Amino acid sequence: MIRIGILGAGGIAERAMVEPAREVEGVEVVAIGARDPERARAFAERLDLPGWGDYDAILSDPQIDLVYLALPPVVHREWAERVLAAGKNVLCEKPLSANGDGAAAIADAADAAGLRAFVGFHFRLHGFIRDLVDTIRSGELGEVKLVEIDFSIPHFVVKPGNIRLDGDLAGGAVMDVGCYAVDLLRAAFGEPEVVTAIAQTYDADPRIDLQTDAELRLPGGITALVRASFLGDDKGAMWVRVDGSRSSLWATSVIVPQWGATLTVTSADGHELRSVAADPAENSYARQLEHLRDVLADGSESVLDARRGVGTMRVVDAIYRAAGLQPR
Repeated sequence: MIRIGILGAGGIAERAMVEPAREVEGVEVVAIGARDPERARAFAERLDLPGWGDYDAILSDPQIDLVYLALPPVVHREWAERVLAAGKNVLCEKPLSANGDGAAAIADAADAAGLRAFVGFHFRLHGFIRDLVDTIRSGELGEVKLVEIDFSIPHFVVKPGNIRLDGDLAGGAVMDVGCYAVDLLRAAFGEPEVVTAIAQTYDADPRIDLQTDAELRLPGGITALVRASFLGDDKGAMWVRVDGSRSSLWATSVIVPQWGATLTVTSADGHELRSVAADPAENSYARQLEHLRDVLADGSESVLDARRGVGTMRVVDAIYRAAGLQPR
């Protein structure tokens, strides 16, 4: 049994941890911690959790094996290091940290403690995404010519007051959704190099990118065009397109496959070769918890390991620099 404590009583804690944990055998959320213990108490009572308190109460609880940081990325390094020093494994909500240096510090702290640190790229554990990555890597598409990714949140979602628009909290579109694109590119193709990037910044806090368009060069000289945005149309976008010499791939709802994801492979002459839809009953957050339960039990490697996540944050840093912005 993996017993989990949570730091942070926001909505992501309920959606990404409390609800899916109830679907997964061998996993239990036992306590919630918040800066304001009364907020933690209200959260625990509403969701019928047995324990609550402040952050330190979670770190000192001897029954907890893994702590989930549902906190802004700017504080991930501090609290991940404190969790590891308390003798517990840690899962950071994505992105792993505010920047590559913070991510490396988390990975180093886990190694020094002989414990595990993970980043919450839950989508990587969904069967649909495994199929997507396997299709790209299989050679089925022929020689890949171009990759395009658009991860755009509808324009009405991220409004003033949202923490994703706060530079002090390491906000921004690349941090929020662009990190998924970088992680996916690394999984499917290998390590990318940032060529150029252009950012549209937020008037109220010019440290924040409302939209960033980046060109990356993948191994083999493949061009990848990536958009991360808070300025999407009314439906937003979560799509990936890969054009190859033999066929092309189009995938939708990539960040959250259970929201109706589809994958279509089309021949060069326009004939549909394969079309699949994600199982809406398969929850990526539940798959993430199953995965963490298993790797903590057997010590096996994980696609969510913090050491791997450092590379993703280094690319995020490079995109911001190319766009003329400081890494977070």
